[in-house]
Amino acid sequence: MSAEQSSSEYIKHHLTNLTYGRHADGEWGFAHTVDQIKEMGFWAIHVDSMAWSIGLGFVFILIFRKVAAKATSGNPGGLQNTIETVIEFIESNVRDSFNHTNKIVAPMALTAFVWILLMNLMDLVPVDWVPEAAKLAGVHHMKIVPTTDPNVTMGMSLSVFILVIFYSVIKKGGYGLGFLGELTLHPFTAKNILLKIHPRHIST
Repeated sequence: MSAEQSSSEYIKHHLTNLTYGRHADGEWGFAHTVDQIKEMGFWAIHVDSMAWSIGLGFVFILIFRKVAAKATSGNPGGLQNTIETVIEFIESNVRDSFNHTNKIVAPMALTAFVWILLMNLMDLVPVDWVPEAAKLAGVHHMKIVPTTDPNVTMGMSLSVFILVIFYSVIKKGGYGLGFLGELTLHPFTAKNILLKIHPRHIST
């Protein structure tokens, strides 16, 4: 913390995103103060959250691609063992909670799990290192933990929620009636003939 900053200013600085948007005068650019961020409104973009999220997504892809290319059953290394444990954990949870065959659900769950884990691990980096290095490069604000940004967590949660509903409706058949019956009648049996179109999907 620099000598000219108070404790509250220091905390506020580290909780402020690098924001790009439209200024009050109509010009587009980066915000340098909290007031400028407020002026930008809803359509402003948190560049640091986007950059770190996408960057960590690529880290996830590269690590898993490297392990998959060199995977061996004879004498697996520590990284391969770790990734296999994570995959088995995800498969087990998906199998317990989603009893239909779908090639998308498990990879989606694996991606969300590892991606969120990597983003949270950024919290282990000392709080001043990256922001101070960014300041030397002329970047005023830099938050390196994307999951501290409500926009990131809300965006991911809504995406997962919509996908789960979508695949549940698709896989339980009856143009959504199977899903509707399971959602509203569990653990009872449906008497409505429309909801009996796919009785194998209705719990008894």
